[in-house]
Amino acid sequence: MFVNNDIHKHHILIINQTDAEHQLSSDFLNIRVINTEDRGLSKSRNLAIKNAVKSICIVADDDVVYTKDFAKTVVDAHNKHALAGLISFQAKNFSEKPYKKYNNKEREITAVRKETPLSSIEMTFKKKIIIENKIFFNELFGLGSYFPSGEEELFLKELLSKQIKIFHVPKVIVSHADESSTSNPGSNHFIRARAAAKYLQYGNWSLLWMLKFLFFLIRKKHIKASSFVEKYRVGYQAIKEIKRVT
Repeated sequence: MFVNNDIHKHHILIINQTDAEHQLSSDFLNIRVINTEDRGLSKSRNLAIKNAVKSICIVADDDVVYTKDFAKTVVDAHNKHALAGLISFQAKNFSEKPYKKYNNKEREITAVRKETPLSSIEMTFKKKIIIENKIFFNELFGLGSYFPSGEEELFLKELLSKQIKIFHVPKVIVSHADESSTSNPGSNHFIRARAAAKYLQYGNWSLLWMLKFLFFLIRKKHIKASSFVEKYRVGYQAIKEIKRVT
């Protein structure tokens, strides 16, 4: 993770979701470990937010590598955009290609629907603003929960609903393997998460939104027209499930 940087210069908080027999500990003052038996990616992130000790936080996965001087890039951006609650950056894959198709303009983000879906490894945020506004990841979404993706979009929408400024800075701070199936717009995982998230936004109107979304996926060739009924059923079941658990 820190092969390009001096690990001793960073304050690291590890959330270890485990059991009583597999506890971790740290011998380094700058590396803290919280062992928890709770499961779920969003629960892990929320626990990290509550226990972070520095003013600017970066959401990390255990399979990433940070670029050289990434911390300076992040701090400089937050100093420039002092009112920002969250600033997103860019990632590349291990072949040095962009992790996804980015808008390479430095700008304020004002509507999530106009943006390329944001990954957590691209996120940096000011802890004070997040905590004061009681903004956390929705624990029904994310790996290990009911819906394996979609938590980043809901997190951004929560910020925007509370009029917290979000900016994008087109600089690479991290490397990661190619995007997973949960980021594939045509996958059942993605459709389930999107349908459930839209139910939280639109209620029963999300059933009509599903029609529009699936036609969009067909037009963009993410799914075949012949799979329309199957994919609608996937979204419909997700909406039934989110109704049940909320």
